[in-house]
Amino acid sequence: MYTVDKSKQVDEQIAALPAEALAAFHEVTVFLQVAPWNGHSFVSARPDAPMRTRTFGDGGYGMVTYLIVEYRRLVEIIHVTWYG
Repeated sequence: MYTVDKSKQVDEQIAALPAEALAAFHEVTVFLQVAPWNGHSFVSARPDAPMRTRTFGDGGYGMVTYLIVEYRRLVEIIHVTWYG
């Protein structure tokens, strides 16, 4: 199990999500606690890189970018975006 952390800037991005995105965002944070390596590599040339992305929401309108710090079992959310 991983710990998920985020900055105040990310808290502001989450607060700006529309109401219909909040449940899906919660689901993606649970995913990050359990299997963060199953996200997509942020840099396609480095599929094993610890910086990763995961879409969420109906149609994949949301995206979370995060960094895995394996030795600490930590996932740091870097950015949350909603395109819907």
